[in-house]
Amino acid sequence: RVAEAHGFFSVECRSCLGLGKSAMLEGRADEGVEMLRHAMTAAPLSEENENNMELNVFPAFTNALFLTHAIDEVEPLVPRYLEAAKALSAKKGCLGYYDLHSLYTSALLHEARGRPQEAAMEVRVLLDLIRESESTVQDLSGRCRGLLRHASVRLQILRPELGEEELVQSVAAERT
Repeated sequence: RVAEAHGFFSVECRSCLGLGKSAMLEGRADEGVEMLRHAMTAAPLSEENENNMELNVFPAFTNALFLTHAIDEVEPLVPRYLEAAKALSAKKGCLGYYDLHSLYTSALLHEARGRPQEAAMEVRVLLDLIRESESTVQDLSGRCRGLLRHASVRLQILRPELGEEELVQSVAAERT
């Protein structure tokens, strides 16, 4: 509140992000989502916009929305997330975690909306990015494997009994 009153949006964003993540971990989903929503609102107003505050909030906020089944709220965020991740990569000249996580988020959305083919396509793009950017991905290898493990659990299309065998095997090979 002090940060908000004095226009320190980056402090507000970081504080709400931390509080929101903590609340989600402690099982207080409503409080967590509300704090993350505040972080998302403050992020574009941040004095540190060159640090991409909004990108720092997207993973936690979109995950929280999926966990609370707020698909209608997450849907308009996904194109913004994909665009912001691509813009940062273009600016830095290399692939980053947000590129991968935004594609995973897009796959979750497609699956939640009953579009398994589109979800599978996003996972294929994610795998292609990982394979094409080995040197960059080595820097992110732990996060990539974690993301792929998470995707294997959360996406129906990556379950061996439900998904396309080739896609399931490709993800399994990359996450080890």
